[in-house]
Amino acid sequence: MPSGYSKKGGRWVKNDTEKSFDYDAINRMSAAFTISFFRWYPDYFADLCRSEDARYQLELPQRMMLRIIARYRNVYITGVRGLTKTYSLLLGRMIKGILYPGVVMRYCAPNLKQAAALATQAFHQIERDYPIIASHWQIKHDAQDSFLITTPYGSEFGMYSPRGDNNSETDAEEIGQEGNDPFDMRRYEEDVLPACRLVRMAGGVPDPYCIQQQHIHISNACRKQNPAFYKHRAACLKEMQTGEPYEGYVIDLSWKTALLCNIRNIAYVKDQRSRLTEAAWKREMCGLYTGDSENPLIPDEKLTASRRNLLMEASHSGNPRAIYIVSHDVSYADDPKNAKCADVVLKLTLFEDIERRDKYRKQVVFVDNYPPPKTDFLQAQKVRTLWAKFCLTGGQTTYIVIDAQAYGTGVVEELMKPTNDGSPTLCCVNHAAFQSIEQPGSLPVIYPMKATTRGGTDADGNMISYAQLEFDHEDVELLVASIIDGVEAYKNAHGIKDARYDGQIALPYRQCELLCQQISNLQTEVSGLSLKEKRKSKALQRDIWSALKYALRMAQHLETGMKTGLYRPKSSWKDRIEEVKRRGAVHYGGTGQRANVLAMRSKVR
Repeated sequence: MPSGYSKKGGRWVKNDTEKSFDYDAINRMSAAFTISFFRWYPDYFADLCRSEDARYQLELPQRMMLRIIARYRNVYITGVRGLTKTYSLLLGRMIKGILYPGVVMRYCAPNLKQAAALATQAFHQIERDYPIIASHWQIKHDAQDSFLITTPYGSEFGMYSPRGDNNSETDAEEIGQEGNDPFDMRRYEEDVLPACRLVRMAGGVPDPYCIQQQHIHISNACRKQNPAFYKHRAACLKEMQTGEPYEGYVIDLSWKTALLCNIRNIAYVKDQRSRLTEAAWKREMCGLYTGDSENPLIPDEKLTASRRNLLMEASHSGNPRAIYIVSHDVSYADDPKNAKCADVVLKLTLFEDIERRDKYRKQVVFVDNYPPPKTDFLQAQKVRTLWAKFCLTGGQTTYIVIDAQAYGTGVVEELMKPTNDGSPTLCCVNHAAFQSIEQPGSLPVIYPMKATTRGGTDADGNMISYAQLEFDHEDVELLVASIIDGVEAYKNAHGIKDARYDGQIALPYRQCELLCQQISNLQTEVSGLSLKEKRKSKALQRDIWSALKYALRMAQHLETGMKTGLYRPKSSWKDRIEEVKRRGAVHYGGTGQRANVLAMRSKVR
């Protein structure tokens, strides 16, 4: 009925005109739903694009890896050999570059040649299996040490560029690789990770549906003390357990997974089992993180377990019963091939249980290393300044340990000279050495080491055996691996609110990490009837470890002195007992003429 006045209804009416159907809007809405579905299930997108000539189809572990890579920001995948980790990683990144136009992804491996070879091989396999996906990408660089592919819509996937690059995501392949060609963790942490700062925009605002600044780590299992394990994997695991949803995810896949899901057959597994050592089999095929099996100085399990001291100390804690040992490893020349000067402060406190009444808990509370000062005087001054920070009531329970052979002799002599600032002069423990230059009234706190390969007062084999025993009994506590947790604990303990001193507070934790790397780099060898150290890599020094070893030697002497009564701490009951002896008699809830010390103790308690 046309528009007009309706006599029947008694009112003006207007007929609705026929509207056209907006097919374009429906198509856009359907496409958006389809894209969002494939973003969440990239393996289904790959299924639609798979060629009839594909070598194989995706199995359960590969689908799991694709979905984890697509959904979580911080991922650590531990997989065995032959699991197609690189293939799955690159396929997932190529799908993301299509479904999220404009993302810039950087890929790194232990070295440039290995990274380029792995990426090139995987890309050509995907090009054969999924030609539709590969057709969206163009190869820009494919050389012996370079690989880069791009899309017409701005997505990139390639090996990382020099320092200062900008990217949206980082992918680390074989991050736990060790041996002759290890993963360059320093470059990854200092160059690659800081460059991951681009944010994908949609409509002028950050895309809320895109996982921004993503980090993917894929590797075989490694030793427990490898930074890939105790830093990056531990961080992912922490985020997985306590972080926000889709923040972190950790998954370990063994050879059984690959076998049951038809990725590999039993013959391949048997071949690997017959060729690998037991430790290598556990890491490469079982996905287990183990220690070093080649005569380690300190096993990784014990070294990792020792990293439980949360609070570093920059000065004396105020506990009058604590003993501090400031240990210094001397260096004489600032050269890349030489070790640096190193300081380790070891805090000793008596165990409270009766079984270990003559043993100390040994906590590393401060670690530092630095280029050697130009003169013995400057080096001694630096050691004395550190010693003064850890002194309490005169400094009689704070010791200095130095290897007094060769260049260390001059440093010890400078420490014993009179000072102009009114501080007490120092001399050797028990006045046992350097008596010709000892000043009257000096504090006997310097222990001049005589570290020798065999024999002597401080044989290296004896020090190594004692250090191994203490780590094995878990009497040694190193600073925690999590620098963030350590800094936060220190700031809370000292009421620090701002972040101006965070770098200074974090330094001992970072240096303790270097200490652990030095320990992991050392092996033991039999030398006659004793042991000696051997460095696996000559590029890594052992200066901080030497300082810790010297400090433990002094702790051993103090424990021996406790057993003989030489260094036994003063009992809290000694003054009371002496008082009772002087008075001769005391009435303490009884009628006896002699003091009942045991009754008095129970009464006081």
